[in-house]
Amino acid sequence: MVHTRAVKLFTVTILALALFIFAGCSSKEEPGAAGDKAVPVKVSEAKTGSISAQTVITGKVTPVQEIIIVPKMGGKVAQVPVDVGSKVKTGSLLVKLDTIDQEISLNGARLSHDRAVLDYNNAKTNYERNQSLYSQGAISLRDLESSELSYKSSRDLAASAQNQIDTIRNQMSNATITSPISGEVATRSIDPGEMASPTQPVVSVVNIDRVYVEGTVAERDISLIQEGKQVSVKVDAAGGSFSGIVKTLSPVTNIQTKGYPIKIEINNPGHKLRPGMFAEILLVTKNKEAAVVIPKEALVTRGSDKMLYVVKNNLVEERKVETGIEADDQIEIVKGLALGEKFVTEGQQSLFDKAKVTVKTLGTGG
Repeated sequence: MVHTRAVKLFTVTILALALFIFAGCSSKEEPGAAGDKAVPVKVSEAKTGSISAQTVITGKVTPVQEIIIVPKMGGKVAQVPVDVGSKVKTGSLLVKLDTIDQEISLNGARLSHDRAVLDYNNAKTNYERNQSLYSQGAISLRDLESSELSYKSSRDLAASAQNQIDTIRNQMSNATITSPISGEVATRSIDPGEMASPTQPVVSVVNIDRVYVEGTVAERDISLIQEGKQVSVKVDAAGGSFSGIVKTLSPVTNIQTKGYPIKIEINNPGHKLRPGMFAEILLVTKNKEAAVVIPKEALVTRGSDKMLYVVKNNLVEERKVETGIEADDQIEIVKGLALGEKFVTEGQQSLFDKAKVTVKTLGTGG
């Protein structure tokens, strides 16, 4: 009987000791207690700043000036002194057609013209002499009229010969194809020895000192834009954003896109923007100058709620906030965060309410 009681007493003592040890361990693992290990975090201080919401219109860079050169006459190509990318000025030679046939024709036309002028001068002299003789009664009216007819006929032949010379000279002039603008050669589709046609382009020249960004504005955004308004255009291939002016906004929709065609004109002195580049026209839909703005990365989502971890005395408070305007990497806090309060921007994924923290860096708010 005594032995049984001793066993029971020993068992109770062991159980009590185990419960005591377990309770001690549990109390050490309770969140927020004094013995917790502090979580290293980065924080920022809530400050005011400006924030804008934007809508994006996709577009493409096009040249303000683009000239497609089509010969005025056909012929064999003698010279093409330019290539794609060549810099040209107004009047620079682009293509020269062979003019051997025209030169031969011109020599023949000059000889014909010289003979016609000689005949004309002789006929004119004879007609003027006959006028004097007729007035003296020395010749008949018939002789006078015959000399007049010869004079007029030779005059017309001389004029026709001169017209032939002018036509050939014009053809020879058309054989020299020059650039009507300063710029760069964009395309070249013919080589020396090939035949040029007055229906086929041979060269195109663009001037990209100024460029357009062409896009289509949706009906819902049409109120955000008007001609003359300054807008921002982002072109990743050119390395950044550019300022432009709305040059044209069509009053009617495009049948295919169901939107309103728009052209943004941008000065492009360094030629960073090239025709064909993809672009984004940024239109401001909302703007606030004095807003509490924080990095989006500071927010933590709990279901449908957005939370911030606000730091005070090396402890965090998990706080629900209401947001407003959203930008690329920033967001407005309209409720739940006061100016001057510090909030976690890095390390928040490991936090919970009333967790201990160690502040590694104090950053700026926006």
